[in-house]
Amino acid sequence: MPDRIRVLVVDDHPLVRRGIADLINRQDDMEVCGEADSISGALQVMSETSPDLMTVDLTLKDGSGLELIKDVKARNPDRRVLVSSMQDESLYAERCIKAGARGYINKEEATDKVVEAIRMVMAGNIYLSPALSSRISNAWPAVKATKRRRRLKL
Repeated sequence: MPDRIRVLVVDDHPLVRRGIADLINRQDDMEVCGEADSISGALQVMSETSPDLMTVDLTLKDGSGLELIKDVKARNPDRRVLVSSMQDESLYAERCIKAGARGYINKEEATDKVVEAIRMVMAGNIYLSPALSSRISNAWPAVKATKRRRRLKL
């Protein structure tokens, strides 16, 4: 992991961008290297600053954060992306992970969770809220049992 995690904050609301940036810049091991409010702006700032991680909202001025994630991963498959959104996690988190994001945090979470999520993603893990993680893990035994029945043709 780098000495200081360089973060690009992408959100269409200036107040939210500033809040996330202030939170990140208060950490000894993190710094904001840029901000953007659109897909085009994010891609430009990303190419100029080479962030370690991007926080991305799903609603941007010129399109969807999902499209931005796909563009980012096509240009740099190793760049880490954490989605920060007000959209319903149960509907969007899976889509974001499939698109290449390494985590999804709802903007209603406590601010310390944002820092925790960044650190988890930078450590190579996937961050999901405890509620969604619990739902997924509770569903997992049923998925595994169904796959085993199919293999055994029961």
